[in-house]
Amino acid sequence: MAQLGLDPDQMTQLAKTMRSEADAIDSSAKKIDGKLRSTWWKGKDSDKFKGQWDGKHRKSINEAARSLREAAEHITKQVGEQRQASGS
Repeated sequence: MAQLGLDPDQMTQLAKTMRSEADAIDSSAKKIDGKLRSTWWKGKDSDKFKGQWDGKHRKSINEAARSLREAAEHITKQVGEQRQASGS
């Protein structure tokens, strides 16, 4: 008979890794923000790029981190349900 379910310990580790990587993404984005703001660059190309960074790229990065956290939360919920179902 095939085994169904998940390995709670492995999935808990996966959720932990996902949260950690989401934090790393946030940290990288903040570093880039700081460098972008402190780098001397003036003119319309600078304005355009900074606008794209703030309006598009940074939002995409934030969304990636948020998605990882949501997935980790879903996994954590599934682990809890699995443990409850198996009585462990």
